[in-house]
Amino acid sequence: MSKWIVKIIAAPETNLFLFAFLLNFVYEVWQSPYFDFYNMPSLANKIDYITHCTVGDGVITIFSFWIVSALRGSRYWLLNSTWKLTLMFTTLGWIYTFISEIYRVQVAKLYGVSILVIPGVGISWLPLLQWVIVPPLVLYMAQRHLMGYKAKG
Repeated sequence: MSKWIVKIIAAPETNLFLFAFLLNFVYEVWQSPYFDFYNMPSLANKIDYITHCTVGDGVITIFSFWIVSALRGSRYWLLNSTWKLTLMFTTLGWIYTFISEIYRVQVAKLYGVSILVIPGVGISWLPLLQWVIVPPLVLYMAQRHLMGYKAKG
């Protein structure tokens, strides 16, 4: 395998995006029955939308990672992550998701929420719960995967 492929595979961003995509896709599929998808008559349209949201979750993960990396001074902070760094990483994604959900449900009207609604805000609590549960798992899985590369040199 060429060195540049190994470097890409061993990059923290690659690992984070991969695990973020996989875990968030499962969560997105699980929560999808609780949302009203407007203008999406077919299952294919809904799967496309869920995939789009999952890629977005991966991008949010990377941007949250980069912000913590800039504050920490290293992209490899996740190899020795503390609870404070994990909390910061998770909170950044949670805040973005909170604002994004308000926009997508209340302003853009991309989908609706009929149950599990946060009173006064009008969005579902499920995406917010997603950004409490999934990011620490993503960090843990990426860390474990990267440790394999670290051990090999």
